[in-house]
Amino acid sequence: MKTRCFKKILLATDGSDQATAAVGVTRSFAHASGATVRVVHVWNLEAHHRLGVWDVEMRSEAERLINLTVKKLRAAGVDADGEIVRADSGHVAAALTAEAKHFEADLVVVGSRGLSEWQAMIQHSTSHQLLSSVDCPLLVVRSTTPAATHDAQRVLLAVAGGDDVVPAVQAAVAAAAAPGSAVMVVHVKLSVVGFQGYSYVEPEDEIRTTMKTAIALLKEAGISAQTMVAHAGPIAQTVADLAANWNADVIVLGSSRIGDLGSLVLGSVTHDLLHATQRPVLIAERIRS
Repeated sequence: MKTRCFKKILLATDGSDQATAAVGVTRSFAHASGATVRVVHVWNLEAHHRLGVWDVEMRSEAERLINLTVKKLRAAGVDADGEIVRADSGHVAAALTAEAKHFEADLVVVGSRGLSEWQAMIQHSTSHQLLSSVDCPLLVVRSTTPAATHDAQRVLLAVAGGDDVVPAVQAAVAAAAAPGSAVMVVHVKLSVVGFQGYSYVEPEDEIRTTMKTAIALLKEAGISAQTMVAHAGPIAQTVADLAANWNADVIVLGSSRIGDLGSLVLGSVTHDLLHATQRPVLIAERIRS
């Protein structure tokens, strides 16, 4: 398995508390791998609802936001620059995707304020749209509390099986690049009860194969890991609870990303997890067929 650290990180910022918290997470990842960071802000002259009032962001405000964020990263010893891109409010994710491709980013970091379940049915946040548009790993930060500024990470790797295992392990290896990092591999046993009495329970041999594959790939990358299999409960909430109990710094998921129609009809573990935890969630690289 080819592994690589994150070398070019695109940090999207909009000045929100979540975006500010994402700066600390970006700093830790950049320090661990010596990455270059490009801070990007999508600017337009549309009216925005900020701090309880309608307001228009001036170009000078956008420049101050970029400069302040770049200054924070540079003060922490990170090689960083900034870029302002222009797009209307309906094309923020598309603008960020285009900039990520231009920059050749191998990680995109975004702060997410999230949406209620009802809002998620009728509109998608920028982070949700990015899940559908970027192929490189995507790190979503929902917490408004700045992350601890330590480089070593406690990485909880949630593996589902199948084609997701390799990209998920690759992302976990990159997240655990700093000396002293720890990895916990978890798998939640799949149990589905469908219509007309149909049911499916994941076979134990498939679970063992999934865990064995993940551990072997981590060992190949020079990382030893703890393991845990949870046998009951909703997948996203179970992963969130395990991460809280283990005090994980970041949760890593595989690369399956359900599109708009799929998320409306079926939902997705990623979507549910982003609502169930305040911990940063790293979604692995998507491998297109």
